[in-house]
Amino acid sequence: MDTASGLLASVAPRAKRRREATDRKLMKATLQIAVERGISGVTIEEVARRSGVAKTTIYRRYHNANDLLREISARYLVHDMPTEPPSPTREHFTQMLRQLVDWVQDNDIDIKSVGIVLSSEAEFFRHIVDQVVTPWLEMLTAFLRRGAREGVFRQGLDGRLLLSTIIGSLVAYEAIGETGAVSSDWMHAPVDGATSATDATDVKTLWADHMADLLWPALLK
Repeated sequence: MDTASGLLASVAPRAKRRREATDRKLMKATLQIAVERGISGVTIEEVARRSGVAKTTIYRRYHNANDLLREISARYLVHDMPTEPPSPTREHFTQMLRQLVDWVQDNDIDIKSVGIVLSSEAEFFRHIVDQVVTPWLEMLTAFLRRGAREGVFRQGLDGRLLLSTIIGSLVAYEAIGETGAVSSDWMHAPVDGATSATDATDVKTLWADHMADLLWPALLK
């Protein structure tokens, strides 16, 4: 590979990462505005102000605010969900919680806004709810039903209530983080196989482990 080709090859991934980072800022700002002010409050000017992205940059990507809203809807799709529920073990339950955290982190999702969206009656938000909630709810419900059939879980467990509890906990975690109180004992206590919180690769992964500790006993028969 000559020098020019090598330079182009190194620049392309950086440009892609910059574009993805800019799009995440735009999506986050758009959703926050829609939650706070309603769909009619989403304007290119306000998105630019909230996101810190220049209006000229936004217009190169999107024709208008409706384009931004359509992109929000597409971005919140959940991909790569398992086709069959995993066996009802604590390890698999923890993996499901970590998968939820990964989805939030990978998409730079404002989980507080998601919590508000989940309780909204607006048609636009209901569309997002259908895309976000349905895959997770179906997976959790199938997991609970399999566990009940195999005699591991109690009968009649409510998948929607469980999902609401999980999302609510993650919203609370974000709120605690904003107050600077993330050093609470429950957040940094050692988890299975770890001698200290610093052994965990990620604080939100630690959250998933603690949520499994709290919820798993309530599922068992």
